[in-house]
Amino acid sequence: MRTFALFVALLAGALLLAAALTYPAWLLVGTISVEPVHRVMNRLAMLIALIGLIVLTRRLGLAHRAALGYGLPPAEFFRQLGIGWAAGIGLMLPLVALLLALDVRQIKPGLDGDLPALLLGGVLSGFAVAFIEETFFRGILFTAVSRTSGARAAIIAPTLLYAALHFLGGKLRVPPEEVAWRHGFEVLSRLFERYAQPLALVDSFLALFALGVLLAMVRLRTGAIAGCIGLHAAGVCAIFVLRDTTTVNGNAPFSFIVGQYDGVIGWAALVWFVAIIVAYSMYQRQLSSDSSRTS
Repeated sequence: MRTFALFVALLAGALLLAAALTYPAWLLVGTISVEPVHRVMNRLAMLIALIGLIVLTRRLGLAHRAALGYGLPPAEFFRQLGIGWAAGIGLMLPLVALLLALDVRQIKPGLDGDLPALLLGGVLSGFAVAFIEETFFRGILFTAVSRTSGARAAIIAPTLLYAALHFLGGKLRVPPEEVAWRHGFEVLSRLFERYAQPLALVDSFLALFALGVLLAMVRLRTGAIAGCIGLHAAGVCAIFVLRDTTTVNGNAPFSFIVGQYDGVIGWAALVWFVAIIVAYSMYQRQLSSDSSRTS
């Protein structure tokens, strides 16, 4: 787990350095446009983390296609990506149908003209998020941890980090004339404010953890992240469209099944994702059993 700790330390170091450099970065950005201090800090942390990630992956011998999860031939990669996308849409539809049937989410009126743009935005957003997150979590981190600690650790450790990072906050509104050096650290201090009420996010956290386990199982089974990207992109797309076309009905009897995180990922999603994991595990065992018989 030493390698995994290095990546966590990299992320923590990027946040600390970004907090220290937020004020001069904000002044520099201010020559072009006035941005909230928290946005400057977040973008700066991402940039520093990206630079550190490039350096660290090269030092660890992970800067090649196979380690990143892109080792398949292009035709096979896109075939698995397409299968993952189709499977992801198919797996999200029952969850969406359940939320609508139970009146947990209600359709907004007058959306007909906006649907094509919403669908396109969902697809683009889904693939952008999926490529970035899967390359890091199921690509680099999965390979790094599996090399030193085995497949089980490679499934669990990156997935815990994956779920935890979804709840970072850090918004801070400060009048431009009052921004100072300390505000970078104030943004940093607010990053974990959601964790002050852990019971409010436990359902969404567990659901995201289950989703991460499923994605890691696909990575382990296929040896690449193509299917993971397809599944992840489809899920993000479905949630993107659902959130923009419906609203949460807080008065519904079963409104508790969606989390406070995004109004979609909650107890219902957790149960559904666990059911998919169980089914996928049984499918894998059946395939292994069939192959052992034929051999």
